[in-house]
Amino acid sequence: MKIFIIEDYRAKAPELKGKKLTDFLVGRCLNMEKAEILRMDGGKPYIEGGPCFSVSHSGNLFACVVSPDNIGIDIQHKRGVDAVGIARRYFIEEEISRIEADSDWFFRIWARKEAFAKYTGRGLQQIMAKEGVLDRSDVIFIDRMIGDDCFCSICAGKGGMEDEIQFFGGEQDG
Repeated sequence: MKIFIIEDYRAKAPELKGKKLTDFLVGRCLNMEKAEILRMDGGKPYIEGGPCFSVSHSGNLFACVVSPDNIGIDIQHKRGVDAVGIARRYFIEEEISRIEADSDWFFRIWARKEAFAKYTGRGLQQIMAKEGVLDRSDVIFIDRMIGDDCFCSICAGKGGMEDEIQFFGGEQDG
């Protein structure tokens, strides 16, 4: 699995916005100039016959994870939010308890929820369903920090991919 982190991603193509900017950045990460990005009903992007990938952005960072198998990623910068209030609305009791004890858990859990939602292709519907992400046995989560304030979570099928993580800048190296 390869993870691409692009800093100041909006500056890479300032004329592009939204899905067009995302598609452009994915093309750079996959080293495909004219990648035709399609979207499933839930919004999950894919390339017909191409590698599996997932994207996220937070603040000035864009992240793209590429894998031969289904994958989901989310990044969340730590910021001022009503962590407990949001958790009570979307999280299960065990998750709420962790957040009440340490508010940093909010961003870890939220990143996991979004990564899981992208992995399943169900998007926000998955998060609204209040499915727990702390002790799942059907998937694995790989959690990392990007810098001091950005939580990253990757959701993948069982199989121990953690040893295969490679981080890159904005483009593949040859």
